[in-house]
Amino acid sequence: MKLTVLLSILIGAAAALAQQPDQPPNVRHVIGLDTVKRNANGHLTIQNGVMQFTAKKTEARVPASSIEDVFVGTETTQSGGTAGRVVKTAAMAAPFGSGKALTLLMRTKVDIITVVFRGADGGVHGAIFALPKGQAESTRAQLVAAGAHSSAPQGELKDRTK
Repeated sequence: MKLTVLLSILIGAAAALAQQPDQPPNVRHVIGLDTVKRNANGHLTIQNGVMQFTAKKTEARVPASSIEDVFVGTETTQSGGTAGRVVKTAAMAAPFGSGKALTLLMRTKVDIITVVFRGADGGVHGAIFALPKGQAESTRAQLVAAGAHSSAPQGELKDRTK
């Protein structure tokens, strides 16, 4: 009974976090942009030759022509936020060690994209973003189409991320 209630809460939370199809996917800025906090959630768009990350009241813009390299990969993470805290609390209270199974349900794979670029001062900078699974390759392709440079061909990147 308690497990079904918990699962229904998790499903409801996941539905509430679902994205609208007309807006860009939610992306997490791990580190690297000066004007944006670490681990800030926002939207990454590539338009008119500029990569733009927008989070709440802040934004950062990087011209695609200043991007020297783009790397992609995958990572397994554990969900956070309100749903993650609920599951972790429920896992501690679950009897007979069954809570470990609940925390396994909250693990997800994400794509990681790392962008190396030259700042206005000419210095080399890097920014790391966590994207929903399967979105890094298309984002990389958009950046290259907008004028970014990449040292590895697209086929080679697919082999490294598996």
